[in-house]
Formats: sequence, structure tokens, C-alpha cells
Amino acid sequence: MPCLTGFAPPSGVYVAIEMKHESSLLSATWTIIWKSLLFLVLWGVLLAPFVIPIQARIPQFHKDYPLQLQLYFDAVSAVLVLAAGWIMVRFIDRRPFITLGFGPEHWVRDVLAGAVLGTLWLGISVLALWIMGFVSVLPWAGISLSVLCWSGAALVFNTVTQEVLVRSYIYQTIQSKANFVWAIVITSVIFMLFHAGALKGAILPVLNLFLAGVLFGVARHRTGNLWLPIAIHFVWNFLLGPVLGLTVSGQDDLNSGWRMLVLKGPDLWTGGSFGLEGGLAVTIATALGAAAIFHFVRWDKTETASAAVPGGD
Repeated sequence: MPCLTGFAPPSGVYVAIEMKHESSLLSATWTIIWKSLLFLVLWGVLLAPFVIPIQARIPQFHKDYPLQLQLYFDAVSAVLVLAAGWIMVRFIDRRPFITLGFGPEHWVRDVLAGAVLGTLWLGISVLALWIMGFVSVLPWAGISLSVLCWSGAALVFNTVTQEVLVRSYIYQTIQSKANFVWAIVITSVIFMLFHAGALKGAILPVLNLFLAGVLFGVARHRTGNLWLPIAIHFVWNFLLGPVLGLTVSGQDDLNSGWRMLVLKGPDLWTGGSFGLEGGLAVTIATALGAAAIFHFVRWDKTETASAAVPGGD
């Protein structure tokens, strides 16, 4: 039998393999693009009838009923993005709705863990600034429970909207055609772009939003569902805006009319006009938080959240 040592296939074989690889890559990329765009367009089409008819009256509504208007838009957005997700998985992917990331097995555990992690994340960020002398506590001026409830309810829906938009159908589509690393990176960029209007050209807020997306993405990957990232995201925003009265992602819309803390110090650390989320303290806390979740959150993933997704987590 002749020795095959040093045998090399014809160069045409390499060319065929390379062409097949490129074709597969293009096919996967095209699938990610058209499914993601269809999901976003579908959400916009569903949302339009609830926004366009009242568009002319929105300024007056905002003046007379600001909290109720915010709750209306956030609730409608959340319900309709869930509806868009359901249409995509039901008629395009042919799988159950709960596979979007709403497996019921461990939702209580994940929500409670998210509340703790979100509180620790913000607490460490504020504590670091307080130690450096960049945080002042204002005298107690009281809190309106009614305002807090309206703001909290709106934030629940707002958080659900954001997480479903980037870390449910789009995340799963990318993950199924590539891997979870690409899914986390790309959806973190999308998450950052959703907040682009408030960035005002600053670099550190861009990095922090991307890192926050990574943190939420890691939480989603480690549990196989959306309960943990939703809880972390909600608690961070709720404590930062309605409770403490600080700026959230460059906007004061979530401020409930009171302020418990004042940030005074270099913009590099305090975030300047963008708020706490634009400072170096949050950069460090977010990077450490994402690493901690990836390393320590090792409980079993929700089976129904990924079992029906091709290439699921």
C-alpha cells in the first residue's frame, strides 16, 4: 500500500471549501439581517396606530398628565414588542413564545437575584464616588408614593421593551447563526445605539452603555432567559432616577421631582451632564459586574428558553 505521508489534496479542493465557507457566512449574515429588520419593522407598524392619531395632542398631554402619558407609551411599546416577537417565533421560526426568554421555571429566583445585583451595581458605583468625596447627601424632602408608583410602573414596561428589543429575538437569531459571544457584542452595540440621542459626542458614556449591554447579555446567557437582565436593568434605573433623583442616560425624564444626592466632581468620574452612567466609576463597576455574573452565576439555565431555539444557549 503506497505511503500517503505528505499527500496534499488538489488546490481546487481548498478553493471549494473556502467558497462553501463564504457562502455559509453570507447566508447566516443575511438571515440575521432580514429577521432582525423584519422584527423591528413589525414592531414599528404595530406601534404606529397607537402613536400617530394622538401625535398632535402629545405636548398638551405631556403638560397635563406627564406620568400617565409616560406609562401609556411604555406600556403600549412593551405589549407590542412582545406581540412582534410572538409573530416572529410563531410564523417565522415555528416555536413557542416562551422561548423568547420567558421560561417559567426559575423566574422568581432570577428576579430576586436581579434585584440584589442591580442594587449592588449601583451601590458600588455611588459608594466609590462618595469615598472620593464626589457625592453629597441632600436633606430629606419627602417622597410622593403616588409619583413613585407611576414612575415604577412605567419603568417596568420600559425595561421590558428594551430587553425584548435587543436580547430576545435578535439576540437568539445572532446566537443561532454564530455564537453567544457575537450575540452579546452585537446586541450591546444595538443597545448603545438606541441611546445615541443622549450621548452628545462623549466617549465614556458610549463605552459604559456598551458595557451595560454586555452585563445584561451575560446575565441573559448565563440563565438562558430574560428575567435576570430585566430585573437588574429595572432596579438600576428605578433607584437611579425615581428614587435618588439623578439623571438616567443623559435624560431627566425619570426624575420624580426630588433629589437625594448631588454629584460634584470631575466629569471623568461623575459623568457630567450625562449623569452617573457617563463616569469612570460606573465603567469600573459595570466591567466588574459583568465579569462577576459570568464567573459566579452558574445555575442551570431555563431549558424551555433555549431548547426550541436552533443552536440555543
